Amino acid sequence: MIHNNRCFSIIFFFLVGLIASCKTSDTLKYSTVYRGHSIEGMHARAHVLINDAVIVAGPNGKFCGRFFGGDLVEQPALIGAEDIRDLHLFNDGSMVMMNSGDTARIYYISYNGEQKVVFDSSGVFLDGLDFWDDLNGIVYGDPIDGKFFLLRTFDGGKKWFNLSPLNFPGATENESGFAASGTGIQCVGDSTVYFATGMGALARMYCSYDRGMTWEVKSTPIKSGDSFGIYSIYYWSKNEGIIVGGSWKEIDYNKNICYYTADGGATWENRSKGLAGYTSCVQGNDDGTFLAATGDKGTFYSLDKGEHWNRLVERNYYSLSVTKDYVVLIGRDGVLEILKYSF
Repeated sequence: MIHNNRCFSIIFFFLVGLIASCKTSDTLKYSTVYRGHSIEGMHARAHVLINDAVIVAGPNGKFCGRFFGGDLVEQPALIGAEDIRDLHLFNDGSMVMMNSGDTARIYYISYNGEQKVVFDSSGVFLDGLDFWDDLNGIVYGDPIDGKFFLLRTFDGGKKWFNLSPLNFPGATENESGFAASGTGIQCVGDSTVYFATGMGALARMYCSYDRGMTWEVKSTPIKSGDSFGIYSIYYWSKNEGIIVGGSWKEIDYNKNICYYTADGGATWENRSKGLAGYTSCVQGNDDGTFLAATGDKGTFYSLDKGEHWNRLVERNYYSLSVTKDYVVLIGRDGVLEILKYSF
């Protein structure tokens, strides 16, 4: 997921946000900009913030724009989509949306709203996508024939190609990714990309420093196994970042669900203390001085790179995104909350 200052111009227009319910916790100040729904009843995960609106997508290809002032602009559903779990907005207002389900399907939506299927393959489950820039991006999916499924684009998502690196490490037994929030993969800087796994004997990080041409894999201490693993990652530099997870089946487990690295995953520090349990998404600002994490046990924030976590809101959400000014939270039945924050 990225955050973009260019609006999806044909569909959306500018409205001024209404800010209310100011709160202060420690040195963090935050206020509620919007609390309500994207599309009621839609269990949404994929979203992006643009100016004073949020684009949200979910099951059955439904997607919409919800403005801070409350106005809703619903768009024609994507034909054949099972569940949109991730999306990316480009500077020209076009988008790509990723379907997760029995069919691996990627949609390209032009700036004027025209929809087109640009990748379609049955029997592949896609977990997430990200881009280094407006042309170069990558998608990962669960293993096929013992290796994780990879796609690359070189033209801003209009065409996608299978990526088969010669040295790609094989998956372990039962190892897979998670599409819980679209944040299990991240492109960092010009050439680095990480994606996370679980379900196997170890929760691991796959790492490439040349846009997916070569790979190495690093083990992590996050608890793994049936329904356990790394659900979300956030790096604010090539070397420094945080990973979160747990289990959607055992939501109260909170011992080995969050770890911090300062050396690209060579070593890890446990930062689980203060999180209440299963955490499906973590994101932050550009330098990691503000982090937010959400899951079935609520939403939390940290001002010291995960050493201490404080509750942000009681309600649980599926996924979130963070800009330098806002936190966007989305989840079950279309719930949507937008917070403005400052230090």
